[in-house]
Amino acid sequence: MPDERNAVVTEIRHFNRFYTSLIGLLDETLMQSAYTLTEARVLFELGHRAGTVAANQSGEAGFLARAFHLDLGLTASRIANDLRLDPAYLTRILRKFAAMGLTELRADPHNRCRRILSLTARGNSELATLQAAVDRDLTRLTAGLADNEATELSDTLKRVMRLLGGEGE
Repeated sequence: MPDERNAVVTEIRHFNRFYTSLIGLLDETLMQSAYTLTEARVLFELGHRAGTVAANQSGEAGFLARAFHLDLGLTASRIANDLRLDPAYLTRILRKFAAMGLTELRADPHNRCRRILSLTARGNSELATLQAAVDRDLTRLTAGLADNEATELSDTLKRVMRLLGGEGE
């Protein structure tokens, strides 16, 4: 690996250690909540992907559908894929959420044989509480920045995402 790439790798690792420590990602739970970081992210994804249904039951979608004995569909399989989670691990999280009353399964109005996984009112409330806590913490984190520094940080974060293949700029 060329020296320039070694330097980039070293800087990314240094930043990762700094940032995970700064925002407490190594803590057992997120924002002193009842949820791990992974559970909070799954809750977020469920809140923002409600109502997506798959047409087939092969692959990860099939695994999750069989685990829940229903046509769980695309929501769970996409979440597992996008977050790079093992489908069995996601199944355990979804079962925990169901037991806590955070999720519900309802019939697809377009196909009564399918079931749609979504957040309940309690699940949406928990999600809103988590999002508000994260927003408060990030607001505190950036409170000392001048407006031009906040803009610079925002632009830099977008650029990093774009450079590494995510969304941005």
